[in-house]
Amino acid sequence: MKEKKRFDSRNPFYTPKFPKPDRKSLMKPEIASSLKDVLAKIGKPHPSTFTPDEFQTQALEAIRQNDCLVIAPTGSGKTWIAREAILSVMEQGGRAWYASPLKALSNAKWVEFSLHFEPENVGIITGDTKENTEAPIIVGTTEILRNQLYDAMHRGEDLKCDLVILDEAHFLGDADRGVVWEEIMIYLPVRVNLLLLSATIGNGDEIAAWLQSIRNKACTVIREEKRPVPLYPLFLHPSGCLHPFLDGKKAAPAVFEFIRKDKFKHRGSRRPPDYAGIVREVVFVGKGRKSAEWMAELLAVRNRTLAAPTFAPDGLYLCGVEYPARWPLPGGGRIIAAPQLLLP
Repeated sequence: MKEKKRFDSRNPFYTPKFPKPDRKSLMKPEIASSLKDVLAKIGKPHPSTFTPDEFQTQALEAIRQNDCLVIAPTGSGKTWIAREAILSVMEQGGRAWYASPLKALSNAKWVEFSLHFEPENVGIITGDTKENTEAPIIVGTTEILRNQLYDAMHRGEDLKCDLVILDEAHFLGDADRGVVWEEIMIYLPVRVNLLLLSATIGNGDEIAAWLQSIRNKACTVIREEKRPVPLYPLFLHPSGCLHPFLDGKKAAPAVFEFIRKDKFKHRGSRRPPDYAGIVREVVFVGKGRKSAEWMAELLAVRNRTLAAPTFAPDGLYLCGVEYPARWPLPGGGRIIAAPQLLLP
């Protein structure tokens, strides 16, 4: 009789065999009836003539005169403001610098601007790519722009630029990289107008006042609260059924029922909910930066001074309380949020 082979931890080719999962234990995909009207609205909008919103025209007028901080939801048209401001500078023979914190975003804007302004008018400078660096429009990462400022000051020269656009300006509050944004704002020549774009800054007036104090130049704050594309946060129940996550400004009944059954077995307990466990059940569409911003705005329903999301694979941060990375966002991330959202 052949002896059964025993497990040998020293054998690098040993592969344990796991039992197949029970089909009955798998989730059954379902959609709650209350979501059918919401999902029916998803689709391509009907073609229509573009008309800029009032906040867009106000921002464009402001950046032609002085510095401007635009705070508007994602997808509301902040890039249109940037493009029109760049066009105004180009028509006068000037140069513009568009800076973002991410190489991927810089690459995307390089392609977008090349299609809009013609490829010969757009260059890119990142850690990986360097093309057409003498073009009237330069797209790159924020650190590259800071380094160019350093080089110009070291040589005693003026920066060859007439407009600087800092996208994702809420990175000013980032503990690790915020100093780059600060140095650009401090060292940028006063003659160069500065356009700041963000979806999550809550203390815009404070930032504008600080800018005015160091640059001796007015900074106009433009805010827009209306979201052209509404967000519908969803809750994926362990059974596989998709529910609304919110009912007004409170968690939906399905969320509370899940908490009551699995999280709070002792009624009257004063222990706060396991927010990381709740967030784990939310469905997020997208990856990385957009997912983090989406979640930040979701959790900012009751807290308009929400700090901007920063990114690291070490887990979630809810109100400064760290949770392990067992439930990471798509692409990894840290969020500073308001747990009052889920209270009755």
